[in-house]
Amino acid sequence: MLNAMNTIAPAAKQSARFAFKPRLDMLAIARAVRRQWPAICASVLFMLALSVVYIYTTAPRYTSDFLLLIDPEKSQVLSKRDRTADHPIMDPGFIDSQAEVLKSDSVILSVVRSLKLAHDPEIFPPYSLMSQLTSWFASLGAKPASDWTETRLEEAAVQQIVSNLKIKRVRATNVIQVELTLYNAEKAALIANALAEGYMNAELDANFQTTRRATKWLQDRLKELRAEAAASDKAVQIFKSDNNIVDTSRGLMSEQQLSDVNGQLVAAKATTAEAQARLDRITEVSQGDVVNGSVADALQSPIITRLRAQYLDLSSRAADLSSKYGTKHGVVVNIYHQMNELRKSMLDEIRRIGEGTKSDYEIASARQKSVQDSLDSLVMLSHVSNQAQVELRDLESSAQTSRSVYDNFLSKLQEANQQQTFPVSDARVITPASVPDRPSWPRKLVLIPGAIFFGLMLGGSIAAAREFLGSNFRTADDVVNYTGLTCLGILPDISLKASPRQRLRQLLGSGGGGLDAGQIVRHSVSAPFSRFTETLRNVKVSVDTALPQTQSRVIGIVSSLPREGKTTFVANIAFMTAQMGHKTLLIDADLHNPSLTATVFPKSKSGLLELLTESKVLADVIITDPATGLDFIPAVIKERHTNVTTLLTSSAMINLLADVREKYEYVFVDFPPVVPIVDVKAVAHLIDAFVFLIQWSETSQKVVLDALSHDEQLVDRIVGAVLTRADPTALKRIEAYKGPLYGSYYVNPD
Repeated sequence: MLNAMNTIAPAAKQSARFAFKPRLDMLAIARAVRRQWPAICASVLFMLALSVVYIYTTAPRYTSDFLLLIDPEKSQVLSKRDRTADHPIMDPGFIDSQAEVLKSDSVILSVVRSLKLAHDPEIFPPYSLMSQLTSWFASLGAKPASDWTETRLEEAAVQQIVSNLKIKRVRATNVIQVELTLYNAEKAALIANALAEGYMNAELDANFQTTRRATKWLQDRLKELRAEAAASDKAVQIFKSDNNIVDTSRGLMSEQQLSDVNGQLVAAKATTAEAQARLDRITEVSQGDVVNGSVADALQSPIITRLRAQYLDLSSRAADLSSKYGTKHGVVVNIYHQMNELRKSMLDEIRRIGEGTKSDYEIASARQKSVQDSLDSLVMLSHVSNQAQVELRDLESSAQTSRSVYDNFLSKLQEANQQQTFPVSDARVITPASVPDRPSWPRKLVLIPGAIFFGLMLGGSIAAAREFLGSNFRTADDVVNYTGLTCLGILPDISLKASPRQRLRQLLGSGGGGLDAGQIVRHSVSAPFSRFTETLRNVKVSVDTALPQTQSRVIGIVSSLPREGKTTFVANIAFMTAQMGHKTLLIDADLHNPSLTATVFPKSKSGLLELLTESKVLADVIITDPATGLDFIPAVIKERHTNVTTLLTSSAMINLLADVREKYEYVFVDFPPVVPIVDVKAVAHLIDAFVFLIQWSETSQKVVLDALSHDEQLVDRIVGAVLTRADPTALKRIEAYKGPLYGSYYVNPD
């Protein structure tokens, strides 16, 4: 029937089965922000108010801090380590351990006692309602403060300081920053400096106690080591005495003797060899020519040298005289005789030297043998001594070890005694705590921007929840995105047109000129140039476009739930259409709750029910509006009927619609809601087109989708949807993106 109209039907069917997830973009977000700006502003103002109340009701707190350098090597002034070298960065675990020591009960308790903080009210929060409530809840089941002992008061003071103490490491250094926050600036600085002093005193005391325990242990151990070292030395001396081992400055005496005798043997062998060589040479020379020069050189005897010189001189004279006088001359013969005597003398001297050399050789040989015998004896003794030396070295090594350990422990004991009396801590204050000149909390420059930020976050979350997580309809895009139906317009709630004072007077029953029900259903007639009426015209044009070839159009007005504005909508569009000059009929087909009849013509006596039961004819029940010429078939319910659906699908209903199609150009039918009542599903095939109404910001998406998904005949005949009863003020915010000139054509704005 509606081929031209059903171009939107597939989308509507698909949307009815599958919920659509809208895509977000920057423009959509901007529009959402404009729509939800009251919630955002309210959230910001709320957070600002909270922050301001907090700032002016919270007692100011002051933070005083000091910097502490942890230097374990500072106390090691007696150590041999070179302190000019760069100190390594301490392990983070060590620094964290020192931080825990600093906030330990023992350190803080010493500060509490030294400053008498157990009875000092300035370290506790000042009086406030919140503090009183907190104290009251904390005191439930506890003893009253008047019954607290001194120990309990000190524990409370310690806990108060610990809870307001913050310790952190300064970057990758050995420096610790300690912050103490209290309600009194001077007291915060005083306690912070006392805390630093208490920590260093605790370190000194800990070092003293540790050194004292170490000293006592070293003293006991030294007694044992002294006895062990003495026993080891005594064992060495006894062993040396038993084995005839004597030490000298150059080692053992046996080893020294062996070395000396070995040197003597080497010298004796050299002397013997030299004497034997001379003896052999003399023997060889004595058997040759004694006048030969090599003999004199070999023997190196001045006598032989002198005799040989005389011999050579005589030989030279004999040669000269023989050349002159001949060999038989008496002088020559005498010279030869002298030469023979000299030869004999030389030979006798050689023999004498040989005898002396032989004697020297025999003496050297005897000495060599004697030294060799002594060496052999010492070597045998050395073998025995070496075996004893092995055991002696073990004894000496043990004695040396005992002595070294004893000396080492003695040195440590002396160092510990010095360290025990050396008043230097492992830490020192490099920046003492000073009195703060301004409170650290509450910080206005932090709280105010923070409140604005969190207000924006809260408002944004609320806006996002309302905008994107909400299950209702506010814009035409919502209708299209979630149902697939064309949105034909948004109708402002004209019941809000009366001023708040008028509505209040109406509620009080005193009249006052506000819009009554009769005026509301005729608003399209009284305000023909308003946005409300213009939206109705758009609906009529859409119906005409969807049904271009139809001379008479039967249009059903439906909604998902009751009170979605059907009565106002159908009455106004019917009056408007009739005023345009079209032959128009309005039928109240809600036989369960005929609110249209009660609003438009409340004094009707008969209507649709009588027509369907054929107890009346059409002319008997039609009521005509004299101002517009609108004909109206009311619904008068005198008693509830159980067969309403049967009546609406009966032949009487079919004949009635066929009859009115011939007489009217437009027939508007007001049906009961779709979800609770099945009448529309039963009669949908008799209607040319439907207009689906959705209450703005009230009807949930799930309800609408359920209504559309259970009746395909209804979906196929829906021309579009209209959002009804929109808040005009909120609607202006939602449509602010259209610009300030939007709506300027409306003479009677809603």
